[in-house]
Amino acid sequence: MSTRGRGHSEGTRDQVLAAAMKKFSEKSFLGATTAEIATEANVSEKTIFDLFGDKKTLYLEVRGAIHSSMLRDMLPNLPLGAGAPAVLRGLGREFLREVRRNHDKARVTIQAITAIDDPDIKKSTQDFFLQIHEVVKEILVDGQKVGLVRRDIDFEQFAWTYTMALQSAAYVSLMVMKPELPEETALIFLNRLVDQIEPGRAQA
Repeated sequence: MSTRGRGHSEGTRDQVLAAAMKKFSEKSFLGATTAEIATEANVSEKTIFDLFGDKKTLYLEVRGAIHSSMLRDMLPNLPLGAGAPAVLRGLGREFLREVRRNHDKARVTIQAITAIDDPDIKKSTQDFFLQIHEVVKEILVDGQKVGLVRRDIDFEQFAWTYTMALQSAAYVSLMVMKPELPEETALIFLNRLVDQIEPGRAQA
């Protein structure tokens, strides 16, 4: 049985995770140090090692918490009874709002690219993309069953295109634009993609 974390409260663990998210957001996985995270969390560096073992394990825990919470937090705000096109438009809108509400979460997710050569971090990134891809595919399948998605849509291709566009919109939203980029402008490409799946719409 593992003894990692024994002697430390759940509150201390949450405190370290919150501090790590802040520091990884500011400096990325490669730039942030466990000493800086310990200072931010007001704990000793030994406490971090007791709880997580090493910096990478801590980083992956932070990313896992972000990824599991993002879609869960957005789900209640989606128009689930309104049909696939409306749900996908809602997913884009809520994803963008989640990015704007919590820049730290979004930056930790996007900055993983700086350490993408690490196989564990690469897999964490792949898993998040696959999670979104599968959600989009499920929406398309359900929509086609009730006639709200064109019969000739390639689910795999569309789901990947939408997933990549979602990440691009999130990246643009993290930039400090003057004047601020309106939500509808940031979402225009995503919504144009959704237009193409609706029966009766002219194909681009």
